[in-house]
Amino acid sequence: MNNSMLKLTIAGALAAMTTAASASCGSAFCTLMTDRYAQGTGEAHLGWSVDLRIESVSQSRLLSGTSSINASQVTGEDAIERHTRNLNVVTTLGYGFDENWSVSVRIPVVKRDHLHDLIDDTTGLPSTSEQWRFTKLGDVQVLARRQALSDDVKTAFAWFGGLKLPTGSTKVVNADGSRAERALQPGTGTTDAVIGIAGRRAVGMNDALIGQVSVSAALNKQEEFRPGTRVEASVGWSHAYSQGLGAVLQLNVRHRGHDSGDQAEPGNSGSTTIDLSPGVTFGLGQSSTLYGYVQLPLYQKVTGIQLVPRTSIAVGWTRDF
Repeated sequence: MNNSMLKLTIAGALAAMTTAASASCGSAFCTLMTDRYAQGTGEAHLGWSVDLRIESVSQSRLLSGTSSINASQVTGEDAIERHTRNLNVVTTLGYGFDENWSVSVRIPVVKRDHLHDLIDDTTGLPSTSEQWRFTKLGDVQVLARRQALSDDVKTAFAWFGGLKLPTGSTKVVNADGSRAERALQPGTGTTDAVIGIAGRRAVGMNDALIGQVSVSAALNKQEEFRPGTRVEASVGWSHAYSQGLGAVLQLNVRHRGHDSGDQAEPGNSGSTTIDLSPGVTFGLGQSSTLYGYVQLPLYQKVTGIQLVPRTSIAVGWTRDF
């Protein structure tokens, strides 16, 4: 590979790597770098590209602080959370203008099933159940990126920034007409600023070290609700066994601050999670890649009582056009 192609590959790697910024699996979405460049497979591409990812995130474990609890241990709450099952389809469209500048649009669709039991004020025991099932558009994210190369062209960095737009609904109701709490809605109703930095270091001919850090913060509140600030960091290693087969290992860290406002539940929002995410990639020719990840929690800490996942799965496909 000559210097020009290596420069394009590293710049393209950073261009695509930053499109994967999202919420963590503890909040219904996975924090993963899933583009084919970050996985260490494929060449750089200037022009259009697409990443289509399907995530299964089933939140069924009740957590208080860092300890698992059962429903009988829940006291002083209005409801006992039973489960939140999420099946997400996340489409990211990217366009590379040149080896320095690119933009991306991330479009999530959320299929969510949430069940909780209301607690009777008199007896303190679970009484009736409430359930919400819906498939809705989430909040769209738009990012611009600027890439830069080191003198040895093996190391590259990217700075990115943009907005998460309030495209997702905040008024979803169930069959009884009850509006879902704000944390369950497909959208936050707020416009959020997103900034971050990413890096990639080629190691030999078949390996790469990758990393990304991003911060997302709401610029406003909507109907007395403001989501907590999110800080996400991912580091990883990729290895190409052949032109078509590769392996990836990532460590994903996320911290989310407390939600605020009259419609928020600050006592039961906010968390810190660390996940280990092994994955595999399969190249389909020169312009297409399939991938799959399992996300395994190493550390989960929540404020109050919250549902968290035991494991999560993400599979996807990337292609250049």
